[in-house]
Amino acid sequence: MSFRLSKPTLLEGRREWHAFFGLALALLLLSTGWHFHRYTQFVSQKKMWTEADVLVQYTKRAKGRSYEVLKLETKEGLRLYTTSREDLKNLQGRSVSVLLFPAKVTFFDYLSIPYIPSVIVRVNAGKSARMKLYERIGSQHESKWMKELYGALFLAVPISKTLRERVTMLGVNHLLALSGFHMGLLWFILYGLLSALYRPLQQRLFPWRHRLLDVGAVTVILLGCYLLLTDMPPSLLRAYAMVVVGWLALLFGIELLSFTFLAVCVVMLAALFPSLLLSVGFWLSVFGVFFIYLFLKWTEEWPKWLVFSVLNIWVYLAMLPIVHLFFGTFALSQLLSPLWTILFTLFYPLAMGLHLLGLGGMADGMLLSLLHWAQGASAVSVQTPLWFALLFVLLSFAALRWRFALYLQMGSAGLFFVYLVEQVA
Repeated sequence: MSFRLSKPTLLEGRREWHAFFGLALALLLLSTGWHFHRYTQFVSQKKMWTEADVLVQYTKRAKGRSYEVLKLETKEGLRLYTTSREDLKNLQGRSVSVLLFPAKVTFFDYLSIPYIPSVIVRVNAGKSARMKLYERIGSQHESKWMKELYGALFLAVPISKTLRERVTMLGVNHLLALSGFHMGLLWFILYGLLSALYRPLQQRLFPWRHRLLDVGAVTVILLGCYLLLTDMPPSLLRAYAMVVVGWLALLFGIELLSFTFLAVCVVMLAALFPSLLLSVGFWLSVFGVFFIYLFLKWTEEWPKWLVFSVLNIWVYLAMLPIVHLFFGTFALSQLLSPLWTILFTLFYPLAMGLHLLGLGGMADGMLLSLLHWAQGASAVSVQTPLWFALLFVLLSFAALRWRFALYLQMGSAGLFFVYLVEQVA
């Protein structure tokens, strides 16, 4: 007879869950009230003078006329869309002084990314720290696409519509949108490097110290600074919260890879930042982590090499009905997405190191060839029917408890994949 002691979960019993949800509800009401107070102050102004970084700029045509569409991020942290009928030069990455007219913005729009009429008064000479880094990254590349690609990869700067179309054809949007994948890789890189420096000092000077506590605290602080530098994109914010809670869970011996852990992080983030509830990127990242946990739950007895080999394919198939609920493009070139995801674990730290050495352009030729190859792939636009998406989500939650529900979920994801391939073939 054998037994294994299991680690405690973050929350146990109805009383703890009730207390947690009560606290989360109170925080949600307080944070929503605070955002509404700021919103009323914002829309009460007929005109608002501010400075903003230009994140994206592209030309759009309608009714025989062309105009510039700009995505701005103000110094107050508000992201917005605006337009200009003027023949503007390329201002992406520049700082501008802008006059906003926010009176007609709704609270719902304010929590997401509103459209606000504006007048660009002047282009400023100075740039934010984020945009200065963006320029330094761009200086290592001759191609505008490569500057955008690495700007998104390292600083969460949005990419242009044309590049996004190519990235979508490759099925690697999730690799450019900073999320838990990137945060996890950064944790292992930073923690590994700091541990290598810390270990000899610990052995010689303070062997009683706990390396996970000391090195982990420094790593969490550095990752927090990086989160602020990128202006806290929703998916990266969710990932950072999970890193912090996960680090604390390891220190206190609490079970880490659990759905309770994921639920606590998601609920607390939504309570503290209500705008996340309206973020597609946030929910896509949550579902991605959920499917990873679901896969690991039912493959505990598998060899690790087999888990690693199948995991990316499983998540790719499981995410298809969710992704196509919001984004319709599907191409046969996207079938290589699991392979690119595996290779990305090597490419990401290598690309970071090359940019630190000023050699960031070494892989540009290969990446540009890949993007041009994707251009020739045939594609279709398919939206997941709402009834099918709801059924798929229900099966996914049922699979938390019943294996047969998992088989039904896997079967429905497979059928949806076959349907997509038939549409494009």
